[in-house]
Amino acid sequence: MATISHVRACQPLSMVTYGSHLAAQNTFFAQVAEQVERDVDSAMDGWQGDAAAAASGRAVADKLSATNIDEVTTRLVGHYKSFGGNMEGIRAALLRIVDDEVPQAGMTVSDDGTVTAPTVPGSAADTTTLILQMRLDGQAAGYQTRIKELLHDFGLAELGAVQAIQIEVSALQVLAKSPAAPIPEPPTVVVDGQTYKIGLPETPHLSTDQGFVPGSATPGIGDYISAAKWKAMLNGGELGRSDLDDSTAAYRHYWEGGGTPFEFDYEEAYREDPNIKAAVDSEITRAAMAADALAREGNTNFQMTGTAADIGGAGGDYPATENWQKTIGAYQQWSHSNVRVEGDRVVMDVTVEAMDYYNFNQGAEDLATGASDNENGRFAELGWAHDFETNGKVTRTVSWELGQPPSTATVSETSATERNPGREDRVDNRDSSGPRTPVENNDESGRPRK
Repeated sequence: MATISHVRACQPLSMVTYGSHLAAQNTFFAQVAEQVERDVDSAMDGWQGDAAAAASGRAVADKLSATNIDEVTTRLVGHYKSFGGNMEGIRAALLRIVDDEVPQAGMTVSDDGTVTAPTVPGSAADTTTLILQMRLDGQAAGYQTRIKELLHDFGLAELGAVQAIQIEVSALQVLAKSPAAPIPEPPTVVVDGQTYKIGLPETPHLSTDQGFVPGSATPGIGDYISAAKWKAMLNGGELGRSDLDDSTAAYRHYWEGGGTPFEFDYEEAYREDPNIKAAVDSEITRAAMAADALAREGNTNFQMTGTAADIGGAGGDYPATENWQKTIGAYQQWSHSNVRVEGDRVVMDVTVEAMDYYNFNQGAEDLATGASDNENGRFAELGWAHDFETNGKVTRTVSWELGQPPSTATVSETSATERNPGREDRVDNRDSSGPRTPVENNDESGRPRK
């Protein structure tokens, strides 16, 4: 983990400055390469025969090498600027806490981020003294959590920067020896048809199956009656079907969200739906196998990104519960990880992400009720409701002995339905897993009915 003194010593803004300088030099290089190409074309006018063909071939090779170098350098510039800016933001937030907030509270912080509160004078047996000390210790614990989270984030950003820059520098070194060579690809592993490679997270393209053209229809009296029926069903579901809390939140977002993204609770889905849990566990297992293979090739600290898999198709892994069938149905899943090797042990912080496009499909019907998708798709055609992108994520830490990745990420079990009292669930927390508490909404996850 990064330390406070290390963060102080780093100058991320110099990365941004260097990136800008490199970008200017790369632009000049590209301009020179283009001018050389124009000069060669001009000189070859009227030139024929084998010599002309050879010269043309060299011109093509030179152009290819210039293009490859320009592409790699452009990526390198992007890494310097993005990582430098990100690390500077983390650094500034950390130093505000360490240099301002903690001293003002009369507390001290060690280099590893441990915060110590002052000792309240008086007898430890005195109730008032005990309460005051507990409050100060609690405040110190809060500062410490914030500091250590920022140190962790800074360390990951620094690791990502080093890795990304090294990949591009290695590519430039190859091109320096063989300018016309293909751009080297990062180390890659394929596990059960899914590809994992060393590199920054790469969000896959979200495929959509939009079947109803937005705003393509004019409403009639039957549409108003149908809309009133479905909105009444939504209100009734929110009041009487707390087991459908996530699906009613998503459906309300269909009516009221204007097409903005919606974040569903993938952690809750993992707990509640055995098929979703199995899909997440399988992805973690595949990622661990890929990370182990890359670690055995000598990679000790790296980020890894995987390709997307379709979940809920012909493979029989469609969500098992009505709530999650209605909320996400079939979807795409992928993962990205931070991997480190500590002696003979591999530690992987893996984030499994799910993506979907909430819409209704022509000719399809709801699994639980048999209701036709055409009824709700019609509302999108009228412009009354809007399709939208959805997403959710689950993060886990998995570790194993090098060369012995886990064959299963977690113990297989069937999860009982639980309600999350802090998100989409009913305000009165009926059937919830926790005590009666106010609902704290994520702005991107819809709103419960009150």
